[in-house]
Amino acid sequence: MKTLNAVAAALVAASLAGTFALVPQPAAAQTKHTKAKKETKPSVEDQIQALRQELQGQIDSLKNDLATKDAELQKAKQDAADAEAAATKAQAAADAQQQANSDNAAAVTTLKSTVDDMKDANAAVVATVQEDQAKAVKRSELSDLAIGDKIKIGATFYGDWTYYTKTGFGPQFLTQMNGEGPGNDGFNTFDITRTYLNVLYTPTDSITLRLTPNIYRAINTSAGALSDGSGAQVGSSNNGNLSFRLKYAYLQFNHPFKGSSAFGKGNIRLGQTMNPLVDWEEGLYGYRFVNLTPWNYLSLSSTYVGAEVNGPIMANGKEYVDYQIGVFNTASFHAIEQNDKKQIMGRVTFYPMGTHTDRTGLGFTIFENYGYNTKTPDAKSTPLNRLAILGHYQSPKKGFLIAGEYDLGRNAISTGQMFSSAAPTSTGSYAWLNSLAGALLAGDKTRQQGWAVFGHADLGKPPFTVFGMVHGFNSNTKIQPPNPLNWVRTVAGVSYKYNKYLTFAVDDQNLNYTTSQYDMTAAQIATFSSSLAAQYPNGIPNVVPGGTNAIMINAQFSY
Repeated sequence: MKTLNAVAAALVAASLAGTFALVPQPAAAQTKHTKAKKETKPSVEDQIQALRQELQGQIDSLKNDLATKDAELQKAKQDAADAEAAATKAQAAADAQQQANSDNAAAVTTLKSTVDDMKDANAAVVATVQEDQAKAVKRSELSDLAIGDKIKIGATFYGDWTYYTKTGFGPQFLTQMNGEGPGNDGFNTFDITRTYLNVLYTPTDSITLRLTPNIYRAINTSAGALSDGSGAQVGSSNNGNLSFRLKYAYLQFNHPFKGSSAFGKGNIRLGQTMNPLVDWEEGLYGYRFVNLTPWNYLSLSSTYVGAEVNGPIMANGKEYVDYQIGVFNTASFHAIEQNDKKQIMGRVTFYPMGTHTDRTGLGFTIFENYGYNTKTPDAKSTPLNRLAILGHYQSPKKGFLIAGEYDLGRNAISTGQMFSSAAPTSTGSYAWLNSLAGALLAGDKTRQQGWAVFGHADLGKPPFTVFGMVHGFNSNTKIQPPNPLNWVRTVAGVSYKYNKYLTFAVDDQNLNYTTSQYDMTAAQIATFSSSLAAQYPNGIPNVVPGGTNAIMINAQFSY
């Protein structure tokens, strides 16, 4: 602007100079001026004109500069506006991206939750399908002699060869396997310890009838005893005969709780059925064809007549609780019920993390049996209790198992169960043993205590598996130590699964009494039986009975 003002002032001055040049001058001055004019080159007008042109050029140049500056200014303003717009757009984009990221994070979280739900749902479906397939396979494996979809027929066989390295007294290693008494070391025998025919009749989806005949070797302990070594005997009237009896005969209501998502897989059984512990624990251990589970080894039969309800409790496709509760006769399936009372048995298994396959994963089990020993109605009933507490873990495919068990009992064992194989005779060198055992277990206030650790582990392919059990037992904790009838049983072996129907096992089994051999004085005997102390005033020498050791080859066929 200062430049424009200067240009304007110059133009005004030039204009005034031209005006003054047009005013008439005195003659002398004019003459003088004329002379001067003639003498000056170029003329003033030319100079003014040149100046005007120069000024006009400067004005035009300034205008051009101003226009350029103005254009640059406008461009700068436009650039600034564009930059601001771009910044605003970028901020908006950043905000949108941030919102999108937040939405995406929320979507990812929702998606993960949905995927987890889908996984659980899929796992539940898979578990259901696998269970249905397993049931279908199990049913199809029962026999190719299936009659339509309603009747299935199958069979189970247990066979053994046993070599006794040491013979003694104690519970039988397996059902129907009656070991030899003392003095028969080196004895060996082939035995058939179980043969089942399974018949399942399902006229409708809601009802199943199971009939399972059991063929077994009869041993009668009635009159006419047959000598079994120098110090033991077994009955004679039908000794050795393969007899027939019913193992299972029950009606099962398959879907009594069908409308419940938690209890829908439960069922109700009426008749001669498995008790809540033994069959379940045999399935957990997997080696019933080799040795008996703890309470079954001692006194608890696997089968009773009664009514029970059992099944899993489900949540989100997983099994968290398995239960089996029933009311039964006091006599087992192979005895006549004489008691006017009944017994209650119940087992509850907890899976804190849930499981898709029964008896797998981490579990805790408690079993209680409350009832009475079998007595005639006019006799005083003896109360009976059996308690078992187990902790167990089995891998999902059942290739590995480890379990621990603690047992308590009240009046839960008798001399017949302590010597369920070869029993001591009433005469001879072991005559005192029957009397001693009866005195140690007399009355209705005896207390039993036991423990066990058992398991198995696959060794890979071919399908070899190592297995074992260690089982300790105190026949009466109320007897002041040492109790000569306390023992520890051990089982260890390896099995080979020939195919899905046939399995072989080689194992070593032992029953060893834990108290070292000693002479029991009359004073010690008097602490639990004054009559027995009077019968043996000099005490009983070598009071601890001999144990039993055996090597076995076992075979299981199930179809």
